[in-house]
Amino acid sequence: MAEADRRVVGYASFVAGYNTDIAARELWMLDLFVAARWRGRGAGLALVRAVAGEAVRRRLTCVEWGVRGDNARGRRFYRRLGAVISDNRITALIGPALVAVASRR
Repeated sequence: MAEADRRVVGYASFVAGYNTDIAARELWMLDLFVAARWRGRGAGLALVRAVAGEAVRRRLTCVEWGVRGDNARGRRFYRRLGAVISDNRITALIGPALVAVASRR
């Protein structure tokens, strides 16, 4: 969590996993959030550094995460960090489609 003025202003969550595309252990960053008022003030950078540090501490190969195509500010931020933004797309089953697939036997 990132704190400022004794309040939580952001957080990052992650899980360890195995990336079959590169045959290596990794951290998957599930979420990176910084309150709008605190963006551009270093909280996001501190959070990503903490996640990256955890991956290095565990001797993992990489940290991966998703970013929406319409999140231009986030994409610029990640590129400045040196992140590679691939053409892979996150795919989801949502709502009725999720229920329909779950109910098929």
